[in-house]
Amino acid sequence: MHGFDHLLNECPRIDQSHYFNLPMSIASKKTIIVMAGCLLYLYACKKNGQQTPVTITTVTPLTGPYSTIVTIDGSGFSPNATDNQVQFNKVDAVVQKASATELTVVVPKTAGIGAVTVRTGGQTATGPVFNYVYTVTVSTLAGSGTNGSADGTPGQFFYPSADACDGEGNVYVADTYNNSIRKITPAGVVSTLAGGAQGFVDGNGTAAKFSSPTGVACDGQGNIYVADAGNNSIRMITPAGAVSTLAGNGKQGLVNGTGAAALFFEPTGIACDGQGNIYVADERNNCVRKITPAGVVSTLAGSGAPGFANGNGTAALFFYPAGIACDGQGNIYVADQFNQRIRVITPSGTVSTLAGSGAVGFADGDGTTAQFNNPSDVASDGQGNIYVADIANRRIRKITPAGMVSTLAGNGTAGYFDGDGTAALFNGPAGVAVDAKGNIYVADRLNVRIRKITVE
Repeated sequence: MHGFDHLLNECPRIDQSHYFNLPMSIASKKTIIVMAGCLLYLYACKKNGQQTPVTITTVTPLTGPYSTIVTIDGSGFSPNATDNQVQFNKVDAVVQKASATELTVVVPKTAGIGAVTVRTGGQTATGPVFNYVYTVTVSTLAGSGTNGSADGTPGQFFYPSADACDGEGNVYVADTYNNSIRKITPAGVVSTLAGGAQGFVDGNGTAAKFSSPTGVACDGQGNIYVADAGNNSIRMITPAGAVSTLAGNGKQGLVNGTGAAALFFEPTGIACDGQGNIYVADERNNCVRKITPAGVVSTLAGSGAPGFANGNGTAALFFYPAGIACDGQGNIYVADQFNQRIRVITPSGTVSTLAGSGAVGFADGDGTTAQFNNPSDVASDGQGNIYVADIANRRIRKITPAGMVSTLAGNGTAGYFDGDGTAALFNGPAGVAVDAKGNIYVADRLNVRIRKITVE
């Protein structure tokens, strides 16, 4: 059967109506052989509704970055490229060329590590594992590198501590020492959304006042939420720029309740889920708080005492939780700063350790064998990966859903340099956020810049 594969490829190039109008005396022996081979092939393949089994024999090469050209050899493929569905680790690839025995495909972006599969005519063949090589590029989105509060391009910041992304690709920054919330467009244009002077005042835009805001988050309706650490409160900014206080009243404490009746103690990180709930890393209270859309504050996890313990709700212990993020399944991730760990809280309130040994240091590896140095923020992407602003290690780390920790960018050296992955330099990367396209944004505090990491 396979000996006729090359004949099938030639069949579409033969004008059969023209052939049968020719005198037999001038029909070449080659054409007759090709036609006979094609007919035999088609008859054998389609007899009783059967087709040639789809198989993969080799995939070459088996490693490479985005846009690598890969050749898949096997059988049962369609000569029509679009009839073959090829995936790398369940990510669709573009088929450039096709024959019955060979496909030429382009490795898709962020394919990861996983098997190559081909689906043709209802049959699926699974081939070997392809090892995707990520291309990581660090650039500067905004910030001149000097302290200031200038809007425009590149703009200026003063101790930016956290950032967040909306659905339109805008980035919002908790500009701590400017006591303001800044907005950066995808083109890198900086403006002041709200605040600019220290105080505790609700109002519109720059008429509002904050005190050392350290966390910022966006919801699906375009509202911005702020962990206003110096005011021990959670603030809200509407898309029109109107600032109000969602919870807290300026006083320090650990009290649950509604709105201003609740008390916080230097809330540092903030995140939103898809149901409109707000989660707060209440740093000095060593716990994680939850605020419903109605403004009702409760303690999700942590007792208020510093320590380290996994468990359910208030039985768990944290030590200065600094950053917080939500995934699409309702899990909450916490940068447990002084415990040197990344913790996860299930929707039912059960706390466990995702990564980190508890020792101060730097080590990539699996789960609790990895080491961090004062992780200050976390972010989640749509594939279940967690990104960590490992501030004292001056690196951005990545944790896969399986708990494997690796270094995405930075090499531990303090400095400022845009470049590829670990060649790039950071100085105090305090905040991290991910947009809908998978781009990662870093509030590079001591470089007073917002950096962008592109992963392909």
